Amino acid sequence: MKLIDINNKYIGLWKGNHRLILSWLPDPNFDSISNLAIKAVANNKFLMFTYDWYHEGVAQEGMLLMGNNNKQSEVTASWVDSWGMDGKIMNCYGTMNEAGDISLRGSYEVTDNPDWGWRIDIPLPTDHTLQIKMYNVSPDGEETLAIDANNTSVS
Repeated sequence: MKLIDINNKYIGLWKGNHRLILSWLPDPNFDSISNLAIKAVANNKFLMFTYDWYHEGVAQEGMLLMGNNNKQSEVTASWVDSWGMDGKIMNCYGTMNEAGDISLRGSYEVTDNPDWGWRIDIPLPTDHTLQIKMYNVSPDGEETLAIDANNTSVS
């Protein structure tokens, strides 16, 4: 299945709650409103997600550009976010299953430590809702929920 074949489920404007989870803090949850726009780009070959959210009252924004090759299940993406990145693009690789659910994996550098992983899960939207979850993945493979974004279609 091509990513763009299921794009009508994704494309549009979404509004919801963005939860940043900093698991090492005593009060780890930081909730904010979020706006998400998803559109097809480059002659409908890619999907572009652009979003905003807030952390402690400061506006944040991010973008995910995603595509896949013909009818293969392999998905590639580039992700940026203003809060946790210092100008370096995270390249992600993953799959889309027969139902249209997407799972991506990337990694980021940690000074004086092995690289950490990052996983992004985007199930196919249902009933005008879209949930995006992102996980930190330790060098030992332990996964911790870091972002839980729940969105409702507004268009």
